[in-house]
Amino acid sequence: MDTLKILLVSIVQGITELLPISSSAHIILFGTLLKIDITSALLVLFHFGTTLAIILFFWKKIFYKLFSKNKLVFLLKLFLASLPAGVAGLLFENTISSRLHHPWILGTSLVFWGILMIFVERKFTKIHKEKINDIEEISWKQAFIIGLSQTVALIPGTSRSGITTMTGILLGLDKYTAFEYSFFLSIPVLGGTFVWLFLRNQVDSILRIVGEPIIPNIIITIFGTLLFSLLTLFVLKRIKRKNWLTFFGIYRICLGILVLLYFYL
Repeated sequence: MDTLKILLVSIVQGITELLPISSSAHIILFGTLLKIDITSALLVLFHFGTTLAIILFFWKKIFYKLFSKNKLVFLLKLFLASLPAGVAGLLFENTISSRLHHPWILGTSLVFWGILMIFVERKFTKIHKEKINDIEEISWKQAFIIGLSQTVALIPGTSRSGITTMTGILLGLDKYTAFEYSFFLSIPVLGGTFVWLFLRNQVDSILRIVGEPIIPNIIITIFGTLLFSLLTLFVLKRIKRKNWLTFFGIYRICLGILVLLYFYL
């Protein structure tokens, strides 16, 4: 595969994975336009880079008082919340990759969830008088429900961070706390996917898809994604958050309409 193409897709993955705009939709679309075969092996390399970026960015919050009771309970809740998406991903991996990557599914999903994001931000962000502002205060029930909602994001065009953020808001989490929790949820899901690939002995698939030169292309794939994921996290930390779900919702709707027009007109 062309090294420049790998770098471009790595940049797209690094930016879109952490925003509620569906990284899968963007990766599939860019793969189509650049004529890149977006396989599960290549996606795992991208996910590994994003996972490293999240761990580095939230290093203190993850490892501070790691062996305290509160932190261990929080990590157990995180593990519980990750199980539904992990199991669903294993069971339906082939179906998702073979049947759900059609442009009409991407376009429709982008528009539908974009509309829902705008609706949730405008109608539900103020329904709870006392909101949860600390991810470690999320209850077992809330963690599981948020994790369960994550399974819907296996449908390309949905957005894992978007749907978990909306679910968190509906359950009484502060908007950014729900968004931040989606980052933590991605660590076991994306990291577990990377490990699973090696357990299935698909290393050859990675080497084949990145092409020559193999080592430089793998480094570019992982560290390109890591770098732009970190940059995205730093920007997200500093932007105004008053109506950002509405902003991303409008972006999704516009992109979804463009996708449908491009592929079906």
